[in-house]
Amino acid sequence: MTSRFRDGPVANYVAPARVQPFMIHVALSLTLALSPATVTEIPKNFLLMERAARTPLSSTDAAELSYEISDKLTTPLELNPCEHRRAVDGGRLAARTITLGTSAPSYSSEQLIVYKSPRAAHAALTRLRAEVKRCGRKRDPSSRELSIQWRTNKVKVGDEALGMGYQTRQDGYEDPKGTGLVARKGSALMIYTTDEGDYFPGGLTKQARKMAAKVCKLPGVC
Repeated sequence: MTSRFRDGPVANYVAPARVQPFMIHVALSLTLALSPATVTEIPKNFLLMERAARTPLSSTDAAELSYEISDKLTTPLELNPCEHRRAVDGGRLAARTITLGTSAPSYSSEQLIVYKSPRAAHAALTRLRAEVKRCGRKRDPSSRELSIQWRTNKVKVGDEALGMGYQTRQDGYEDPKGTGLVARKGSALMIYTTDEGDYFPGGLTKQARKMAAKVCKLPGVC
């Protein structure tokens, strides 16, 4: 008699074909359940400026304010010392950029970019730090006597952050032109900019900290 516990017919038994699809379905379900969810789209009205940007303006306000919203992955970072026309950082999964221009004139913006991993988001911030050094001091091609100089300072937001901005100098006169803050939380970068007032990245930390806490609600970011 052949033993059922060694090399007999029972050991070589093959499940009927009708059972195999069920087993594949179970394995696939377990794989999906154990895989971390990732962001493919930023929810509507998620950014701090977004509700105001989506609210229809009266004719009076429309003459003074102009909002733009873009979800293009190719939009460059709002802090852009080297003036790239398209995004040069890799690994983006989702992005939203909101800009506000006024008749003053003035400009401010909010940008959120979600990457495929914290490592990709860190690489984007590291590249931006390097670009400040590489492109942070230059002449305006249209006015050679006008120089543009970027500067940075430390700020505490999220996992890592950097205050950035630039000023112009002409005939010995300095004029602050832009202030920004970029922060990383998990696999997300958030950027806030303004050209109103003096160079003061600390004035943007409230918005950045609020978003740094909010992005952790998105699957897979933190």
